[in-house]
Amino acid sequence: MKDLASRLARGMGVAGIVCSLACSGCEKTATDTSSADSAVISRPQVATAEVASTHERTSVKRQRTSPLPREVSLWETNSTPSAATKLQPPTQDTLAAPTLPATGSPSVAHDLLARLAQLDLSHGSVSADQAKEVNLLLQQVREQGAAAVPAIREFLQRNEDVIFDALPGGESVDYSSLRLGLIDALHQIGGPEAVVASVEAIQATTDPLEIALLTLTLEQQSPGQYRELELTAAGNALNQALSGNWKGGDVSPLFETIQAVGDTNIVPILKQAVTRWNYYATLALAGLPDGAGIPTLIQLAQDPAISSLGAGDFALRPLAQVAVQYPDAANALIEDARQNRIPDSAWPTVVASLAGTYIQYGNQVFGSTAPALTWSAAEIDQRIALINQMLAVTSSPVAHQSLESALASLASRAPK
Repeated sequence: MKDLASRLARGMGVAGIVCSLACSGCEKTATDTSSADSAVISRPQVATAEVASTHERTSVKRQRTSPLPREVSLWETNSTPSAATKLQPPTQDTLAAPTLPATGSPSVAHDLLARLAQLDLSHGSVSADQAKEVNLLLQQVREQGAAAVPAIREFLQRNEDVIFDALPGGESVDYSSLRLGLIDALHQIGGPEAVVASVEAIQATTDPLEIALLTLTLEQQSPGQYRELELTAAGNALNQALSGNWKGGDVSPLFETIQAVGDTNIVPILKQAVTRWNYYATLALAGLPDGAGIPTLIQLAQDPAISSLGAGDFALRPLAQVAVQYPDAANALIEDARQNRIPDSAWPTVVASLAGTYIQYGNQVFGSTAPALTWSAAEIDQRIALINQMLAVTSSPVAHQSLESALASLASRAPK
């Protein structure tokens, strides 16, 4: 998760380490307004990784991941449910974080926050001892339980931050900023007080990662109750990014948030975002609850302006990933093959998705966004049938080669 937030800090001087912001996230360091998932990429860039066989959320603590979209093999998922397709009420088997009791002291929590905010970074770096101290203080804040929430709430309301990643040695701190550490503390503490603090914070921030983490907390604690607020925050931030008046970093957490809680009302802004944040926008369309984005995704897959970007698969590949789930998507793929609307450059990745290699967000807040797969004989047969239908209608030699290779791969994996 480091890369999602660290971009917000690069280039800041020591004088800006502790700063008052007009709104959290909108005054942080400017970075390149184009995401790593950008239309300027001549061919889609992806990192490869095995999909996690867990549906717990990705920790906000630092991870060595890439902001680029990544390919994952889903053959080992074994019916693991998708975390972000539709957030469910918390149970012991879902994403819910436990509510910690108010065993601590409000005065102790205020003292801990004061020590964190007043950390002496004037020498221009974060020493190993200071990093250990920060990590310990944040741990102690969390250990105060609900008694710490008033102090956290007060700090977040001041729109101040300590950006650890702005300085050498800051990577040794568990979080790239103090705000992220405290927002994660709210998530772990839980309870009514944490909900109130999270509601206030999400209304005052345009930081993509903060919005995603606060949405996750609210959905776990009060499922569905604040969905309009969450979607408004994500949509406003994305509109700001689209307008060019953006000083944030990687916007992928906004698309994850929209995918998790969005509906048909958010589809127009996702459609607008496709030419700038290609896979991010189309993955969100493909993953909206109840298939709300599928009709628009089908239109985009048939749009020559979209198929001319990159390898031509920005809409087609996510469409292929949901083709088994949504018959309309499968029928559209078959018709695209019939009408030769799938570029030769796109066939390998489109077919890879049909065979179980999916593309996902590079850094994940909500956990794996890939649809759950059982890899039963019936599902494999369904995929084989779809591939055979596409083979029957396409005249592209590249398509035939890719589709026949996928057939052989699926046949080898079918239960004996």
